[in-house]
Amino acid sequence: MVLDESITTAIDSIRANLLRSLLTTIAIVIGTASVIAMVGIGSSAQRAIDDSITNVSARTLSVYPSRGRGSQKISSTPLTISDADALIEDKEINWRVSPEIRGSKSLKYGSESMTISVIGGRKTYFDIQGYEIDSGDFFTERDDLARKRVALLGSNVGTELKTSSKMLIGKDVVMDGVTFKIIGVLKPEGATGWSNPDDIIYVPLLTASDRLFGRDRVDSIRVEVPNTYTPEEAMISIERVLRREHDIGPGEENNFRINDWSQFTDLRKQATAIFSGLLIGIAGISLMVGGIGVMNIMLVSVTERTREIGLRKALGATQNAILLQFIIEAVTLCIIGGIIGVIFGSSLYFLVTVFQDWVFTIPFSAIIGSVIFSGCVGLFFGIWPAKKAAALDPAVALRFE
Repeated sequence: MVLDESITTAIDSIRANLLRSLLTTIAIVIGTASVIAMVGIGSSAQRAIDDSITNVSARTLSVYPSRGRGSQKISSTPLTISDADALIEDKEINWRVSPEIRGSKSLKYGSESMTISVIGGRKTYFDIQGYEIDSGDFFTERDDLARKRVALLGSNVGTELKTSSKMLIGKDVVMDGVTFKIIGVLKPEGATGWSNPDDIIYVPLLTASDRLFGRDRVDSIRVEVPNTYTPEEAMISIERVLRREHDIGPGEENNFRINDWSQFTDLRKQATAIFSGLLIGIAGISLMVGGIGVMNIMLVSVTERTREIGLRKALGATQNAILLQFIIEAVTLCIIGGIIGVIFGSSLYFLVTVFQDWVFTIPFSAIIGSVIFSGCVGLFFGIWPAKKAAALDPAVALRFE
């Protein structure tokens, strides 16, 4: 009975001072909304980064020419198309190999021109990257061997040329003085952090080597490792093949380096954990500040309601009943603030995911945790005002003006 009466009295008091109660919960609302929005946005951003890494493939290794370190200069032997062919011909591991030539060239269509990033590669490049065709077709191995002047466009390239990429299919463009026929457009991929595949033009590897760049040196060789092998096993095999191709003797350092993209996954997890901890810590401080605000308002409320408290005691209310009423009032205020904060935080999180084209997932654990923590804040900071109210002498309280 005492508990039911205390809850009813606390709710009636909040209703009687609705504006003040809402103002009291503002800091709790802000703190809870921050927790929900930060946790939700952080988890969606993490999934987006995971997807980007998956596009690069956590089971993909990239081989680059070595650079000198300090005073120890390693001979600058480039990677070549023949190195990639040697990896393809090696049958120890059934991997997929994609040599890549990269550069920038001028691109002209009609009266419009631009500078564009160019990637020369084989069909395996798109398979490994997971890129899909939107309109038209990929170039083939036969196109590559014939050095055909054909090209694929990223989805944004046409915009720079004052048209749409799809409208360019079947049309001729001029790249660095060489005419190319556009045979396809890739589906939009979005930026991956350091580059945007939608802003690139793609040509066959040997066409890029002979007709555009005049070199057989490649900028990198990407190797996709099958699930039956670990990246470490593949790295050993790649090293074996390339050391043989580069005629590197025992004890001599490699003049190439192999990057394991799975390392970026581990770095991402560490960075995300630190960042999430920082954000939740800041949001926790906001909730604590909100709790102090609740305590101050409750102390003011005790002063304003001194005669009411004295009257209740004169009519037989015990100290425990008064104590319980004020504690419940503080907890209820904080929980209401937490619920409002959940609504605001979830709305903000939803808007960000729509704007960024991320997946929206309701963070149930963060919602439950925030509401419970808000209630605990109300309990902690409501004890002192409640004790002060319960300790009032009824005779003195009734004479209070």
